[in-house]
Amino acid sequence: MTFRLLGEPIERDPNVPRRATRLAFLGRFTDELLFGATDVLMPTIRATLGLSYAQVGLLHLALDYVAAAIEPISGLLIDVWDRRWLLAWGAAGVGLSTVMVGLAPTFLVLLLAFAVYGLASGPLAHTADVVLVQAHPSAPGRVFARATALDTTGALFGPAFVAAWLWAGLDWRWLLVGLGTWGVVYGVLLATTRFPRPGEATEADESGSEASAASGGLLRTFAENLRAVAADRAARIWLLLLFVHGIAEAPMVFRAIWLVDEGGMSQVQVGLYVMFETAISLVGVLYLDRWLKRAAPRRVMITCAMGLLLLYPAWYLVPGTWARFAIGAPLGFLFAAFWPIVRSAALTTESSRPGAVTAVSSVMGLVPLALGVALLAETVGLTAALLGTQVAGIAVLLLVVWRWLPAPSVVGATEAS
Repeated sequence: MTFRLLGEPIERDPNVPRRATRLAFLGRFTDELLFGATDVLMPTIRATLGLSYAQVGLLHLALDYVAAAIEPISGLLIDVWDRRWLLAWGAAGVGLSTVMVGLAPTFLVLLLAFAVYGLASGPLAHTADVVLVQAHPSAPGRVFARATALDTTGALFGPAFVAAWLWAGLDWRWLLVGLGTWGVVYGVLLATTRFPRPGEATEADESGSEASAASGGLLRTFAENLRAVAADRAARIWLLLLFVHGIAEAPMVFRAIWLVDEGGMSQVQVGLYVMFETAISLVGVLYLDRWLKRAAPRRVMITCAMGLLLLYPAWYLVPGTWARFAIGAPLGFLFAAFWPIVRSAALTTESSRPGAVTAVSSVMGLVPLALGVALLAETVGLTAALLGTQVAGIAVLLLVVWRWLPAPSVVGATEAS
């Protein structure tokens, strides 16, 4: 059986209903759409409710801290619980949070809404990732490239909806209520859909996570799954690559500031560049779907890393606004390839514990990489810090792929023609 979303169809595991994969594809799209709209509206929300800068910071702090606490746990639950309920709670939770923001009369209600979003976002996005890659075992990288394309589209649609809504002179609150209602409806659709239980869509052995959870305690099952991931060499390599990718990505937090302070762009030009970069990334992940049909993931990553090592110095050091756009196009195109490949491969290693892998990667995400870049910038300057971190990150990524990644005939062979 096959599922067609973009381009040619990708073979789907017959144990996974077509409706389940279609709904899973909307997971990250919905997450990005709802949060993107709320984030863009924050200046209006602040003005309407009279929030201070400190209160705005506390809102994001509540979201981040709650997410940091819940995502490792929800990740471990992916391997033992009915995924339908994790997905349904995630979708309904982000929807309810968005409705609460739209109706919030006070800061405290807003704070609760952001905390609810932190509780729900991870279970929705991470569980959808696992469902998709396990439903398409012959080409996890390609299917994740398509999911990332929808993710990026959601990130574009959120600000676009806000701009169109406000341009029409409509109340911003009703936009968020409407988008949040979609999230709740989406959650209901997920709750009424059959999703494979852990191990059902894979060739798990009789000692799989679900059987272990039935015979032992939940904490014991979590520990067993984490040990299985720790013993899986391929899982360790892909988790390392996820962390190194995070290092290379960390300087992007300061990209807009650099474009103004060092690149000489205006705020309008920065906005145009960010839109341009997002569009290029979308093109990149759409092309990656085709690229992985004829090349193994290892070859794709080596090609992209070598290209980026040449492009990053040029992007930072060649003067001129147009140079940023001209060099930024291939740079964004190549960088977009890493996340779908690395994330999907980490979820499909032989240990068959994608939830435990998600939990470990969530914990790794707590490392304050952006703060490290900021402290480095205070010491050596912004340009040197951003360029040095990105070049070092890509160089280490290339080294790990070249030295430790299994041969193309083993990793991603089913994706290469």
